[in-house]
Amino acid sequence: MSDNYNRSRKESLIGRYIEDINLEQRIIGQARALADKLNREIEKGNDSMAFMVALVLAACKDVIDLVPGGLIGVISMIPVVGIAIAAALLPVLKAITTLTGFFFTGFIFFFLLGKGWFLTTRIKIIFWGLGLFMDNLPLIGELPMNIFVVLYAWRLVKKRARNGELKLRNLNNLTEKEIVALNKDISLLESDFSK
Repeated sequence: MSDNYNRSRKESLIGRYIEDINLEQRIIGQARALADKLNREIEKGNDSMAFMVALVLAACKDVIDLVPGGLIGVISMIPVVGIAIAAALLPVLKAITTLTGFFFTGFIFFFLLGKGWFLTTRIKIIFWGLGLFMDNLPLIGELPMNIFVVLYAWRLVKKRARNGELKLRNLNNLTEKEIVALNKDISLLESDFSK
């Protein structure tokens, strides 16, 4: 009887050890996957060249928005014929700048999307809301909206990279729950969860 008890106890202990080993292997696998995701976020945050390209594209788009008003203002200063020429050129200039503006807006959008900078739906809504609605309002449309959006997206990318570096340094201190949560949704690096 004591032999059966010892055998049962031994099998129970072996079962617990196997469960512990399986749990440890699962956590290590999740930690590796999280480390890969964190490294990708850090890479995005350190891609300064992409930021410069996006900023130049945004600046070009914002300058193109200013061209019709400035050019018409200069032409209309020519005595007598200036106002007639300006009136004739205004629709043509508006059409050209609108088409080039759509090209630049689409290019900036897909460039940032490809770089992984449109991290949340919020940034996409801000980009299109500012780009299509606010950019066409009088006076407000003269503000560099595209530059604002690129800078905002860059700020979020840098924040995620900083928080990713912090989490990567302290990966061994994270709980299984935190590892699983970050693996499921890496955007948690933007929230207070990451502090």
